[in-house]
Amino acid sequence: MQLYLEYWFTFFFIFPILEWILHYILHIFNNKTHVRHHDIVTNNRIDAKNKLSIEYWPILPIIICLYYTFFIGALFFLKYYIIHTLIHWYPNIIPELSSHHKNHHIYSKYNFCVTNIWPDILLGTQYTKK
Repeated sequence: MQLYLEYWFTFFFIFPILEWILHYILHIFNNKTHVRHHDIVTNNRIDAKNKLSIEYWPILPIIICLYYTFFIGALFFLKYYIIHTLIHWYPNIIPELSSHHKNHHIYSKYNFCVTNIWPDILLGTQYTKK
């Protein structure tokens, strides 16, 4: 029972904080791929040349986590992969997270967590209408 509580704590508390940190770091270092993603989405430049593609990078950490039997890590990356894809391709499925992430694209200094809203509230980076 203790082990399951640790998994729940890790999945629902630790991983969202790590996700926030990693996303924040992408913005600090102006990661080229991430900047391009923001440009395409924010400026609605989705066309044949600048199509919004599904992210493939999470597949590698999922495979690595599975190989090393770090299943909760694989689930974390899978959760991110699915939610980020849904909020860009099918925003009506999870409207609150979609709106949260859309605001991140408009106001890039806010809303760094993709799969949850509470880390941004906790860390003071949630965008609220002024």
